[in-house]
Amino acid sequence: MKLLTKLPYLVFGFFMMLFGSNFQAHAQTTLEAQLSGSNQVPSITSMANGMVTATLDGNELTVEGSFEGLSSPVATDIAGGAHLHTGMAGENGSVIFPLTITAEGETAGMFEASSNTFTLSDGQVDTLMMRGVYVNIHSENYMGGELRGQLLPESDAYYRSNLSGAFEIPSAKTMASGSLIYELRGDSLFVSGTFSGLMDEFDASIAGGSHLHIGSAGTNGGVAISLNATVSEDNLSGVYYASDNAFELTAEQKTALMDRMVYANIHTLAYAGGELRGQVVPAASTTFFAQLSGSHEVPSVATNAMGAAVLEVHNDTLVVSGSFMGLESAFNTEVGSHLHMANAGQNGGVEVTLDVALDSEMMAGTYNASENMFTLNADQKAALFARNMYVNVHSVDVGSGEIRGQVLGDAAAYFHTNLSGWHQVQPISSSAMGATSIEFMSNGNMILSGGFEGLSSAVATDIAGGGHLHVGEVDANGDVAIPVNISLGESDTTGSFSYSENMFSLSEEQTTALFEEQMYLNIHSADFQSGELRGQVLLASNFAPATPELTSPANDATLSLEGEASTTFEATWDAVSDTNGNDIAYIWQLSTDADFENIVVNANVGSETTFQTNFGTLDGLLGDLGVDVGGSTTVYHRVVATDGSDEAASEPRTANLERGMVTSNEESLNNPTQFGLEQNYPNPFNPTTNITFSLAESSNATLKVYNLLGQEVSTIANGRFSAGQHTVNFDASALSSGIYIYRLEANSQTTTKRMTLIK
Repeated sequence: MKLLTKLPYLVFGFFMMLFGSNFQAHAQTTLEAQLSGSNQVPSITSMANGMVTATLDGNELTVEGSFEGLSSPVATDIAGGAHLHTGMAGENGSVIFPLTITAEGETAGMFEASSNTFTLSDGQVDTLMMRGVYVNIHSENYMGGELRGQLLPESDAYYRSNLSGAFEIPSAKTMASGSLIYELRGDSLFVSGTFSGLMDEFDASIAGGSHLHIGSAGTNGGVAISLNATVSEDNLSGVYYASDNAFELTAEQKTALMDRMVYANIHTLAYAGGELRGQVVPAASTTFFAQLSGSHEVPSVATNAMGAAVLEVHNDTLVVSGSFMGLESAFNTEVGSHLHMANAGQNGGVEVTLDVALDSEMMAGTYNASENMFTLNADQKAALFARNMYVNVHSVDVGSGEIRGQVLGDAAAYFHTNLSGWHQVQPISSSAMGATSIEFMSNGNMILSGGFEGLSSAVATDIAGGGHLHVGEVDANGDVAIPVNISLGESDTTGSFSYSENMFSLSEEQTTALFEEQMYLNIHSADFQSGELRGQVLLASNFAPATPELTSPANDATLSLEGEASTTFEATWDAVSDTNGNDIAYIWQLSTDADFENIVVNANVGSETTFQTNFGTLDGLLGDLGVDVGGSTTVYHRVVATDGSDEAASEPRTANLERGMVTSNEESLNNPTQFGLEQNYPNPFNPTTNITFSLAESSNATLKVYNLLGQEVSTIANGRFSAGQHTVNFDASALSSGIYIYRLEANSQTTTKRMTLIK
């Protein structure tokens, strides 16, 4: 049963006489515009606010009002800095009249009636009454406009829905956008606005294709009414006219609207559940959004729980609404749910305790707007606008928080990544961690924010600033696409990405790479020049891959290393799926301890489900670990499935390695005039070691270092050397702990040995 019904014809006709395009020529009509940065297209987050009243008497329009709190001075060089534009909510249009500002300082002003009276053509009057005119105020920081408000017939209240695929449950990967506005007069609701850029055709077969639903942010609710869209010929954009979308509300429906329990949804062929969605909130507010998942926790939590919250700022008042569901243990009532102050990738203290209405099983809850209204102090408000606040939900089993969401501005799409040394290709062992959030706007701009901490050494700022977005898959390295700006913290081993310093305009190729989840963030340090922290940038509603399982060797297997050094050793596992359909890479790890604190092999093998090495390499490993021929040791191994942001590790297995006699055809250096290579000394080493080699005659020679996958990681020597013995020093500061192969090549001869780096 529909919760909303169309206005009876006579009531509808009455309102059209008052507010429609066929109004009496001499009737006086009052219109209002609630000014907010969230009304801009695309939306921006600004502390500024204002209100404009316009009086239409015949064809004469008089505008008055005020604004304050711009982030920078009015951009007076843009035709005075304020204008009336044509355009419905959700679209930008051309200037029809410049407005005259009476300045009250550089960031505030008034519109006086005596300076802002205009004569409209009949067509302009029709456009105005169709909700097709808006007020726009430009600032130096936001040349396209910092404050905007649609001119609407005088009403009891005004609401807005900014439409995004990110607000869908689950999220829809789309660049489409739009906005709807709602006028509430008594029990009557009028809806108007636009959408554009759908990834697939509007699907009118789903009860008309677009609806108002009853449900909080973070949950799906039933259809309340089919909206009436006028759709373009290609079925990828549309307009909602108030004359086609007038409805009468019951008392319960009106309460749901005011309690932020109504959302708009637009369905397409590709996204039957909805490609665009927007929660209905007051039009005058500046709105933020937090997408809740375990991936956003620090460190991340493997959980299927999810949720969302909408945060509105009205001057110094904060209103929070939304919901969560699917906790894997009961909501922790002793700890609760909060707003914390910290950027993505870091944990911070509690600032606001949120009120949660729990379900009977305490696995889901709702943030009701009426119970979550707070007064922000100056620091809290500044942190909110700077993307330095997050919502956290604590459960019994995960006391520090099972799901979390960074509070970000309205956007067409949100992306997120967790930063770890494991995500490097090849992986490194580092206790550093961090995270990044990205807000993508429908105009191709993006905002990056977040932070990191715990690097082993200072950020390598000499490497183009030390941090970059690269284009590359989860198992490969790629070229730099965008250098990011890092604000360094203590000892230059911590840092943050200020949103105001990391606003970028993406090329078409970069946008495609972002949406295909083929970008990663890399942070370079002095010890790890090629990168100590890395994370694949994925849609923010990400879940960890399924947990892999080793298939061989069997648990507690005994392996005798004896015979040819080239004999193959192999570990295998089954391929796993990923809920989000992301590319998966596998990391095989070998450790001397069950907790994997001393990992000696840490190899990313890409999408392969096999790790291979040989007896010679394992024999060298045992020697480096102090196991004599005839001795044995127990090691631990596992496989980790990663999407480059989140991972799942298999249950570890043990292997008993017995060191027998492994034969090799490598030449020794008994005669220093022969071609040969000695064992490095010291070995194991940290971080430098000496390597001695000999040449039978003067020649060009190269001495290179490779990881266990055969990838070159360093060139120690490359030049012409005389006959005889030579010693070079190798500094492995930029490498992680593990086993490496070093290879000497000269005069068509090659010889190799192994060395172990333990940091």
